[in-house]
Amino acid sequence: MRRVLLLALALALPLQAAELEVGIRHVVMQPMGDQSFPGGKLDLPLARGFGASAEVFWTERVSTQLAATFVNPEAILRPATPPPNDVDLGTLGIAMYTLSARYHFRADARFSPFAGAGGALVTLGDLDDQFGDAIEVRFPHETTFLAEAGVRYRFRPSVRFELGASYMPLEARARVERNMNVPRVELPSRVAVDPLTISGAVAWRF
Repeated sequence: MRRVLLLALALALPLQAAELEVGIRHVVMQPMGDQSFPGGKLDLPLARGFGASAEVFWTERVSTQLAATFVNPEAILRPATPPPNDVDLGTLGIAMYTLSARYHFRADARFSPFAGAGGALVTLGDLDDQFGDAIEVRFPHETTFLAEAGVRYRFRPSVRFELGASYMPLEARARVERNMNVPRVELPSRVAVDPLTISGAVAWRF
């Protein structure tokens, strides 16, 4: 019993010393992958979104952040063969759930750069043609890793502003559920998204 109490105390002390931040962010995401395939191209333009985060500072320089980010880029299928008309597939909703370890280089300064790395669980919404029900494409959940960097500004002791950028390699597998166009258009089996995300955030420390 004594060993159990000592172990519980050893685990509790770092948690008592840790500080918690919660934040909200506005993001701009640019897919960086090559979205072309033998049958044409699935065009995913720049998109805006939002996110929320919780960050635990174990020391002044080392933290762990859990974040959720949501963007909704348009998806336009541009066939290489007839029919020549582009196909509006609505929007590809992307939800990114990330866990990263961060290192803050000048934690005691008003401006503090940081760098981090971690993993991500990504879910993508379905694609459906917007002028009928001839096409439907689904995507399974994907896991990948991310790298990030940025700078934080201490506005007040309990308020920080953050400007950051993150990148994750992401090639999503596509499952074609329905393709009944006449003449039939070719659909991709994989979509290279590779999102580069720029975010502006405000965080409150407790």
